Amino acid sequence: MTAPPTFQPWFQFYAVIGAAAATLMGLLFVAASLNAAAALAKGPHGSRRIAEQAFQNYLAVLMVALLALLPDLTVVTFGRVTLLTTAAWSVWVLVRLWQAVAEPSQHETRAAAFRQHLSTLIGFAMLIYAASRMAADGADARDSLAAATIVLLFSATEKAWGLLIRIAGAGSGG
Repeated sequence: MTAPPTFQPWFQFYAVIGAAAATLMGLLFVAASLNAAAALAKGPHGSRRIAEQAFQNYLAVLMVALLALLPDLTVVTFGRVTLLTTAAWSVWVLVRLWQAVAEPSQHETRAAAFRQHLSTLIGFAMLIYAASRMAADGADARDSLAAATIVLLFSATEKAWGLLIRIAGAGSGG
């Protein structure tokens, strides 16, 4: 499998970051499945929002990586598809932020709930910025796009770690 000439320098990066996101998402799925009651409970005592946020960030990284690996995709087409997908997905990011701030869990204040979502917001804003530049005129914004995927991957991993800490606390009664 070879990359189109325009994406050749980035081919390995997207292959690796996509594989990392898929692997970490699978591990998160297993961890959440082992104690689904604690990991997926709704409401102020649950951890469902943090699990959703981690999964969503991993999926966003995986989606961008998969699009980047599509053969014969021009920079403009890649930018447009990524922009449309990311912009639509960002609506759910904003809804989840509003829900978290409107009704924070027992684990956090409203300010902490906002901070919890800040890295995700930054990552999605970076995706939209880079994809917009690429979609508009084919500008080479793959470096910005790569930075956005790294921000989202780190954000998802930080959220997954927080979820595991909550699950462990629920399992030990603390």
